[in-house]
Amino acid sequence: MNVKNVLITGANRGIGLAMVRHLLECSTPPTTLVATCRDPAKADDLQKLAESHKNLKIVKLELKNFSDYPKLVETVKSYTGSEGLNLLINNGGTCEKKPGQLFGMPLEELDVEVFRDVLDVNTTAPLYLVKAFLPLLKKAAENNKSKPVGISRAGVVNVSSILGTMGGFTGNPDIYGYRASKAALNMVTKALAEDYKKDDIFFVAIHPGWVQTDLGSEAGYLTSAESVNHMFATLPTLTVEHSGTLVSYDGSAMEW
Repeated sequence: MNVKNVLITGANRGIGLAMVRHLLECSTPPTTLVATCRDPAKADDLQKLAESHKNLKIVKLELKNFSDYPKLVETVKSYTGSEGLNLLINNGGTCEKKPGQLFGMPLEELDVEVFRDVLDVNTTAPLYLVKAFLPLLKKAAENNKSKPVGISRAGVVNVSSILGTMGGFTGNPDIYGYRASKAALNMVTKALAEDYKKDDIFFVAIHPGWVQTDLGSEAGYLTSAESVNHMFATLPTLTVEHSGTLVSYDGSAMEW
């Protein structure tokens, strides 16, 4: 991966942390890598990485606190200057869970606030982060006219899931909030790609596979590192024709 300025949400554990590690260790690491999490003081793994990687900046962000987004943009701008933001990875996510169950919750037990919370984190936050960072994404696209449309120029990667697809419907049906939020995220990705095609900003939704994380559980068939290795091998190969689509971690096209 050869991407200059990157921001990753939900970067203190799981897929997000694995993304940070991968980018820091690659042959051409980002000039600036902003990793957000709810409580940086408790993000021990991130803090250890920051001690030896000066390009890693850890920033506090509660995804549901939308009023904090302008401050986040100003913080990122202080790191990137006039270069803009080349890549925004909306990775942070949540899922409704019944105690003792992998994930999901019967409708009879699904509280409206839990449902709203999942949609706020998984769908509303990615959309409004794009809105907040549009000026920096446009700046990066303008500054890198010589590069093709894609993640190295100016792009947004929305971490989605096969559980949000209609054509690939699989598994237990009682994951209402998570399924709905990822289906909505897929549509948001498509709409954004069409809306900002004129600005040469790239958008893609990606299914990371079933990953062994707190959300995905130990039953997953991929470790976080394996999933991220596949995704970061796939993302640089995507072109303008892939903008507004849903792809799997291995690069294969997925049904909506």
